[in-house]
Amino acid sequence: MSSISGLARIALSLGLPAGLLDRGPALRGTKFLAKAALKARFGGGQPFQMVNVGACDGALFDDVTPWLHRIPRAKAVLVEPIPYNQKRLRANYPDTNRFIIEPVAVTKTKGTITVHTFDAAALEAGTLPVEFIGCSSITDTNLMSGKNAWGEADANFNKFAPHLRDIEVPSETLQTLLDRNGITHIDAFLVDCEGADWIVFEQLDLKRYRPGMIKVEVGALPAAEIGEVVVKLKTSGYQVGFQAEDIWAFA
Repeated sequence: MSSISGLARIALSLGLPAGLLDRGPALRGTKFLAKAALKARFGGGQPFQMVNVGACDGALFDDVTPWLHRIPRAKAVLVEPIPYNQKRLRANYPDTNRFIIEPVAVTKTKGTITVHTFDAAALEAGTLPVEFIGCSSITDTNLMSGKNAWGEADANFNKFAPHLRDIEVPSETLQTLLDRNGITHIDAFLVDCEGADWIVFEQLDLKRYRPGMIKVEVGALPAAEIGEVVVKLKTSGYQVGFQAEDIWAFA
């Protein structure tokens, strides 16, 4: 997002009535984050706390995480299991006191797990499309299996298949990560795990943490798990909206 378009989006989000914002959940998210920035700058209080599971590099195709640089004193736990992405993530968020990188996958039990990913050298060389940087998954998504990745017939898959890699990474439960980092409140909770999103979100205790904003990518989820995400949010009193492949929710 350019600085000019970003400022325009912020101004629009702050000026529109709630009824219109309800129809544009991403814009409502911008308003939530802009108000958090204003509060942090002028109102004091405890630091804004984000938890992002599947953070990638914290910048690519991400309209939320970069707000950590706009919200004074903001803190984050950034969960990212892919070593290549971890290096990019730390370069983008170098303050080790405010931004904790957890180099693990979130699973139902502690251990190790196989992650399907792409060769880092091919990504760095531009051999693969830039969006593949954020396509690693512990699940057998369509992209990783070559089924309907780009439509009814994936004519490009044979070009990309030689660059697929399986790596072993450590895994932890979500609550273990939250406890390890002393997280007692969450303002914004993000999940983008390419098919493992419900595995992660199912573990979040909404009664205990009740984030003001939640964003869950559901583009790689089966219909039943998308339904589980919505039901969990609605029964917890959240206002829910869909935009593109994401569910946005607000307390």
